[in-house]
This record gives sequence, C-alpha cells and structure tokens, in this order.
Amino acid sequence: MSDELNQLENITHQYRRSLSAYEARTGRDAVTVERDGSGEERQRIAAMDADLSAIEARMQSMAAEKARAEKRAAELEARLAEPVYRTMPTAQTVENRDSAEYAQRWLKAVASGNPAEMRALTTGSANAGIPTDMERRIVDRMFQANVMRQIATVSTIDSKRTIPVQNALPTTALVAEAGPISASDPSWSSAISIVPYKLATRVTMSQEFIEDAIGDAGIGSGLQYVADKCALSIALKQEEYYTVGTGSSQPLGICVDIGTTGAISQGVDLAGAADTVTADEILDAVHAVSPQYRASPRFRWLVSDAMLKNIRKLKDTAGYYVFSPASSVNQTNVVGLPGTIYGVPYSVGQYVPTATGTDNVYAVVGDFSYFEIFDRTGITSMIDPYSGAANHNVNLYVYTRTDSHIMLPEAFAAIYG
Repeated sequence: MSDELNQLENITHQYRRSLSAYEARTGRDAVTVERDGSGEERQRIAAMDADLSAIEARMQSMAAEKARAEKRAAELEARLAEPVYRTMPTAQTVENRDSAEYAQRWLKAVASGNPAEMRALTTGSANAGIPTDMERRIVDRMFQANVMRQIATVSTIDSKRTIPVQNALPTTALVAEAGPISASDPSWSSAISIVPYKLATRVTMSQEFIEDAIGDAGIGSGLQYVADKCALSIALKQEEYYTVGTGSSQPLGICVDIGTTGAISQGVDLAGAADTVTADEILDAVHAVSPQYRASPRFRWLVSDAMLKNIRKLKDTAGYYVFSPASSVNQTNVVGLPGTIYGVPYSVGQYVPTATGTDNVYAVVGDFSYFEIFDRTGITSMIDPYSGAANHNVNLYVYTRTDSHIMLPEAFAAIYG
C-alpha cells in the first residue's frame, strides 16, 4: 500500500499548489475554482479529484482484501488445530481444498506416491490441485519475490485469449445545425495472442520429512516449507521472463530488445553503455511518453540497480540531482518525495539488462497498467515416488501457466544501447 500512499501524497501536494496558484491569480477563495477557474484549471482539478478517488477506492479495496485474507487465515488455522479424520472422507469433502483434511490426504498421497489417491483428490486426472492454504502461501511468496507482479496489471484467465488492439478512434467533427453527421468506426491494427506458458519446478522431499509433516501439529510447517521452495523458484523464473522474455515460445518481457515485435519502440538511444546516460536523456525519456500516460498513478521507472547507481549521480543544468531523496512534485527536480527519478517513482528489477549491446534496454519508464500478466487459473501438483526411490525421496512437481504482454507500447519509453 506504500505506493498508493506515495501517490496520494504526490497528488495532494499538486492539488494544494494548483489551488494556491488559483488564489494568487484571482484573489478569490479556492472553493470557487470549479465555478470561476479557467478551463485548464477546472480540468486539472477534475483530473486530480478523479485520481484521488481512484487511489482511495483502491486503498479501501486493498484494506478489505487484507481483512478477508486475515479472516481466512484465522479460519484455516482453527481448522488445522482440529483433530484429523481417521476415516475415508466423503466425495464432497475430498474436493474442498480449503479443508485441513484435504491437505492431510494430499501430503499422504505425496508420501505414498499413490497416483490413485491423487486422482481421488481431483476429477479424473493424475494431477491434483494443491491445498488452498499452500496455494495462498505460494502466491504470496511469488508476489514478494517478483517485482513485476507488484507493478503490472495481473489478470486470471481460464483459457487462451486473443485481444484486439485499437489504433484509431471514431472521427469527431464540427457539424452545422441540421447538417449530416458522417459515420466512422474505430479501426483495429492488430491482435495480441495470450498463450499461458507452463513453468514447472521440482521439490525433492525425504520420506521422513513428509511423514513428520503429516502429524497433527506439523502439517502447517510442512506446507510452508514446500510452498517456500516452490514459490521462490517459480517467482524468480517468472520475473526473468516478465522482464526479458522474447515473446517467442515464452512470455514477452517489458525490457525485450528494441525492434522485437510488440516491444517498446520509443525512447532514448545511448548508442553505448548504460553508464553514459546523462540528466538530459533521463528527462527526454520521461517526455517521450505522452502526457496522458504520465498522469497515471502507475507511471513509474523500472531500472537495474547498476542503472540506478548511475542515475543517482546525475545533475541537470540547474544543478539539481535527477534523483530526489526528499519530497517533490511529479516531474520536477524540486527536492522532496523519497525515492524518485525526476519526480517519478521507480522499482529495481534484478533481470533488467546491464550488459552493453545494440538495442539492449537499460531502463523503462511508463504507465505499467499497460503491461499485463495473465495467469491461467490454479497451481497444480504431480508426484514422482520412483526417481528418488533409491534414496527414499519423493519428487514433487508444481507448475503454473502464465503469459505477459506490453498491451500499449506507446505508454512506455526505454533507455537503450
């Protein structure tokens, strides 16, 4: 929620500055701006009102979601503390992945390597959905370890998708009284194909570990261990593809080379290494993005740590650091808001390219609501009790399917080599 608080502080600061400027210009009270302000002033105040309302709604939604998650976690902990059934559950209970009983049977199936038991946990497949509590832990850990999932738009889909991209709006024109109105339709330039690619990881567990985890008091810690191992592996690989994926038999990353189909096509060409970037080029990159996208609350930088180090040393011609460690109005160099580059928030991605190369993207700035991650519903498990049988080990495979795309390349600009 820290990003929302920073955005709220930013917009509130701009709001006050705009009202103060109106009072200084007209000598009237600020409350009259919506009635007596210029068209530009009224439009600016209306836009900031809309942004504030959107941020507040999002914060309320996040608070409500957090409350629901805490309630659900409390319910799960209460269930896990109850005695475990020793009899075969009913078919209706089997499919309830929220229950401690399901988690117990899932771990027993892993321990025994019993494909028939795994099929009983699902609907006619040798692969079973993992317990809900474990899936929640995996998703939470994936979010923590994956910067792109935090700043991008994340959607859940139930199949492949083809999304058309509009390239022209209907025509609007002045019309004389009783004059004819010419009809015109929007046009569509291309379509983005969403293909969830499968990412799988393997966790090897000893028979002793699994048997101990099945105990009445140990099931939570056992699920936590497995969830942590799976989530970290999957999250790091997802982060790599979301950042530099080529889009060919894999997700398309935000930092894919300039010139790749669907990639960012505008920005600043350093024609060299990342450490040659100048303050003017930082400003040029921000203003290469149209103002309507720069006004978005999700407008931000994605940089490598090495690029951030270079940027923090830069000053503009007035002597101000491009990196502002204290509060600042968006897209100014006035000292102020923590952690901004030219007044724009930033995130550090560990897979953002740093090596010198033609068309290598070193940094991206843009409205990240137009970079979208598509998750196929659910996280699924499969067991292999045979490969590690000589060492009394069981291999657990966990896989998920995902894709990512730049939905609107003009909403971004890149600094590239």
